[in-house]
Amino acid sequence: MQTDSTGGVRAARTLLSCGVAAGPIFLLIFAIQMLAHPEFHFARGEPSLLSIGPLGWIQIADFVIGSLLVIAGALGMRRVLRLSKGRFWGPLLLGIFGVAQVGVGVFIADPVRSTISMTFHGTMHLIFGGVGFGALMSACFVFVRTFTSLGQKPWAIFSAMTGLLFLAAFFSAANTSQRGSIQFFLNLIFVLAWAWISLISKQLLGIVSAWETSQSLT
Repeated sequence: MQTDSTGGVRAARTLLSCGVAAGPIFLLIFAIQMLAHPEFHFARGEPSLLSIGPLGWIQIADFVIGSLLVIAGALGMRRVLRLSKGRFWGPLLLGIFGVAQVGVGVFIADPVRSTISMTFHGTMHLIFGGVGFGALMSACFVFVRTFTSLGQKPWAIFSAMTGLLFLAAFFSAANTSQRGSIQFFLNLIFVLAWAWISLISKQLLGIVSAWETSQSLT
């Protein structure tokens, strides 16, 4: 880790802490939303459908707040990974995911998805969702290289497995004829996405802590 000042280290820690908080905050509100909507079934319903209705603003806010925390975390990663492989593309792709998820929240999904009767909001929702999760899947593979260069092979393997699961989810989602039967798998990957971001943010936060410890001993 290379920093310009103690203030730079403090900023990196704060930004990475936002990344750590992104997953738990987003998933906690998502879980509360599911409990508040007994008609929503995790095994069959898309998370975005919680944005529809009188209380839909809660899930919209969840998308936006969680996404802003991801963007902050990506900026923190960029500071920490200045001399590591993937220092540019990894944080950039996570930042793209964050921006795209803001779009997913702002542009509400159509209640009934049809290629004939799709609204502008529904179309933009699908576009932002596709771009976002494509970027996140790519980021997983970039961080395989990053963690390998840092000598943290378990995290490289974790990132590779996460990326492969995303790839499997992508091909599954393309098979619209079996959409109902694979929604549970897609939702599990959705949860994994947010968990992975927070976990790697926590791991990179350890680099900041190690640097601070080494500085205190000199």
